[in-house]
Amino acid sequence: MARLVSLLAFAAASAMVIGVAYPASFRPPRWAYGAGDKGKPYIDDGQPKRLAGSSRAYTFAQIEDSFAPADWYPNDHPSMPLVPVATGRRPDVRACSWCHLPNGLGHPQSSSLAGLSADYMARQLADFKTGARHSSVGNSIMATITRAMTADEMQAAVTYFGKLQRRPWIKVVENAMVPKTELVEGGLRIGREPEELEALGERIVEIPQFRERTRLYDSRAGFVAYVPLGSIKRGKDFVTTATGKTVACSECHGKDLRGATHAPDSTLPVPGLTGRSPTYIVRQLYDFHSGARSGAGAELMKPVATQMTLREMIDVAAYLASLAP
Repeated sequence: MARLVSLLAFAAASAMVIGVAYPASFRPPRWAYGAGDKGKPYIDDGQPKRLAGSSRAYTFAQIEDSFAPADWYPNDHPSMPLVPVATGRRPDVRACSWCHLPNGLGHPQSSSLAGLSADYMARQLADFKTGARHSSVGNSIMATITRAMTADEMQAAVTYFGKLQRRPWIKVVENAMVPKTELVEGGLRIGREPEELEALGERIVEIPQFRERTRLYDSRAGFVAYVPLGSIKRGKDFVTTATGKTVACSECHGKDLRGATHAPDSTLPVPGLTGRSPTYIVRQLYDFHSGARSGAGAELMKPVATQMTLREMIDVAAYLASLAP
């Protein structure tokens, strides 16, 4: 607890003194954010919904209750701390499991927390709280949540998610043509029905493997990410090769890219990258690039991210997502 309190104090000071201005060299990729887009709401008939393998039933209104979201498979994960993981605390502390799911694997518009160190997550919460970390597009709900959380609640959250195990969650597919999509509740991107195809171009399209199950927050339903042809190979070359403008990612993120307790010559923890949402990775690379992420840990990434093009961000994200967690 004392460590978390000291991190909050450190982050407050860092927000004032850290950070060189890094103006973005290109506009943010809207497809990676979706912020500000309301999305098409779920047509709720008020009837209880059920999922295969679960004995529980919830109406959609219950599923979407950010202060008491659905937990379809309670035996799939350890017992969750009530506040703030299983339930929230009104008016501003939403339940962590609402966005990140009880298994911590999350959706592309949120993030995967499973397998991250408690130290790393505590520092991110501190940065959200002070404003040192925010989104390049729109407002992050994490700013509101963290400013309302107590130190005990933060500690409970990072301790829980830090103990969860990663598992395969995303299937990466290289293709030139991809399903047309639409945004629905919560900023979730899904494939349209009936299915139509369009050119992928310079972007990533990440959608549920089982659209209706994911809309019901099924924590056993993963995603498929469509990435440009050749992007995995290009991303591997970028990640593993030190060039004139970057170092090999393994220098900080570990030889297997699964994270490290701290970066070289630093006390800052480094997250694992493998098997994570490529949409999320692009979003974070752009936030480093634009300066939206400016906490102490962000300073390690800025020299690399500020020199990256959008195509390089997409390639790196495709490669990392294709690796086993």
